[in-house]
Amino acid sequence: MAAEQAPPRIVVMGVSGCGKSTVAQALAARLGLPFIEGDELHPPRNIARMAAGIALTDEDRHGWLQALADRLAAAAGTGAVATCSALKRGYRDVLRAGAPGLRWVYLAGEPALLAQRMRARHGHYMPPSLLQSQLDTLEPPRPDEAPITVTIALPPERIVEQVCLALDAARRAAAPSSRPEPVVTMQFTKVILETGPDGRARFRDEAVPLTEGKPAARLSPLMPSGGLQLRMSPVGFRSEFHCTETPQWLFLLGGQMEIGLQGGVSRVFGPGDHFFSADTLPAGATFDPQVHGHWSRQVGPDPLVTAFVRAA
Repeated sequence: MAAEQAPPRIVVMGVSGCGKSTVAQALAARLGLPFIEGDELHPPRNIARMAAGIALTDEDRHGWLQALADRLAAAAGTGAVATCSALKRGYRDVLRAGAPGLRWVYLAGEPALLAQRMRARHGHYMPPSLLQSQLDTLEPPRPDEAPITVTIALPPERIVEQVCLALDAARRAAAPSSRPEPVVTMQFTKVILETGPDGRARFRDEAVPLTEGKPAARLSPLMPSGGLQLRMSPVGFRSEFHCTETPQWLFLLGGQMEIGLQGGVSRVFGPGDHFFSADTLPAGATFDPQVHGHWSRQVGPDPLVTAFVRAA
């Protein structure tokens, strides 16, 4: 019988105001794991500096990160869910050194929503004035760090549900099995960005069966297209709300792209990800930026490289 997998050690990360403690405590309770509040490991000097509106330096953070790494290392047998802003990859490297196999839950949110939440909370030493310094420091986790990225626009219980689904999928994929592989119907998941019945953009998943090709390399039916176009968007790029003029596939070749909808919902796509953009303006409607369309932006340290394939 194969050995059971070790209990997970998870860090819920993101800038101040994203709801790390709320989500991490709920996730720890759901998984039956100990909870570690990373902020409680800050030395008094760091807390005093932040309370005074002074942004921490890498030197200020080093001892704090090492203390959290030690706590995570000690939780190898029990697992744990911890909170930590973990803004830079270098900070995450310190934690990974103490806890190999660490899983990241990245709570991503729009600056306006983050600022609103920071202003609404009371009794926390981190003032809203430091939010911009955190956003400037933030290096979102890259695909090779295998993050579970969830928008903070969702309620905490929905965030926990999405995280648990992602953890369960990863656990099943990693679990060894002596059984023969089951025969399954292979399919391709087409993520569709479309205009809903209310005129607002929404995401929808649709299965595309892989019915052609050979067993070792299955293909979908051939889809007619109207041309290929490549685009490079620099660091800092962000669009206004807009609708898609012509339905098209978007394939992420490099960097990361966030798509945001009315109401604050967003999804982040990285290299190898794709979606079908068909969020067109409803017939007879006049574009209203408070109702229609979606926005897109580049996130992370790398320029955004995309391939557009127009639908025929």
